[in-house]
Amino acid sequence: MAACTSAEKTITKTCENKIKMNKKRILNATEYISICKYIQNYHGLATDCEMEMVQRIFTDIDKQTLKSIQQTELNTRLRSQHFNYEAKAKKYLQAFEDQVATHPLPTLLLKIACLEAISPMTLCRLILQQKYKFQHKSELSRLLKYPYLIDDAKLAANVAQCMCSDSQDGPLVDLRRRILGEEYEFKLKQMAQAANMHYHEESDLRRLGYDKTPDIKMIVPFLYKSEVVNWIESKACFGDIKTHKWYIQQQLNSYCNRFGAGIVIYWFGYHEETPHIADNNVGITVLAEFPSTEDMIFLNLADDDNVYIGPTSASALEVKLNKMEINDGSQV
Repeated sequence: MAACTSAEKTITKTCENKIKMNKKRILNATEYISICKYIQNYHGLATDCEMEMVQRIFTDIDKQTLKSIQQTELNTRLRSQHFNYEAKAKKYLQAFEDQVATHPLPTLLLKIACLEAISPMTLCRLILQQKYKFQHKSELSRLLKYPYLIDDAKLAANVAQCMCSDSQDGPLVDLRRRILGEEYEFKLKQMAQAANMHYHEESDLRRLGYDKTPDIKMIVPFLYKSEVVNWIESKACFGDIKTHKWYIQQQLNSYCNRFGAGIVIYWFGYHEETPHIADNNVGITVLAEFPSTEDMIFLNLADDDNVYIGPTSASALEVKLNKMEINDGSQV
């Protein structure tokens, strides 16, 4: 068979990107509940569950959307079952020590994790804490991050295997999530610059003395669908109702109180009811992507003597902005 030409590769890549872009990220109640039930009833490793959902069960839904929902569901399960898991820590350690001699490959902890419906890294934490009786959490975290420091060679190999096999917990997962969050913050700033927005970053606001800060704060507000926007927050996750309410309580409500109304972008989509809950009435707009330029209206700052206001709704912008204060305290 002849090798693919450069043009054929380009066409194939374009088609794959279109398919990816067309996958659903905004889910109705039926779709969301179906995904949650599948995750809750799955018996096995989280990474296998993820693969089944992406490749076989929910093929019309975006991969990152599924992964984010899975992360939330498994974290909820861990919190609700943590006391029960801790009570079985001695049993887990005894099972490992009794069987490790008959397992030449470092997969025993993975098998125990599957059998007990517990994440591999959670199992490792419990076993290490039970075995070494750490007084400080940092000591346990150090061994989880650097398994080769564990003095039991077989346990060290099993912990390392769990770290590489757990898609929801552990040092590698924490690193991936941090990089993913930074990647989408960078994407937000790139798109804001392309739209000619004038804004402060988090670092700028912290220098000005603010403790809780959005990813970008507008120097001059703009209109999005006739609503004033003062800030935009980037979230590299799925915005289910419970998660969104938590963010409102912890962050978004504070942004609204200090800076006025703004936008939160859930890049991996959201539950269709999330934008409509009453908690958003403080001035929160929920989106799954950067706002379309067709829906935004900006002040033109290029000419001080002739300030031009967007293509439409000039009077609406004037009325709304006259009610607001810029960050330095002067009236717009």
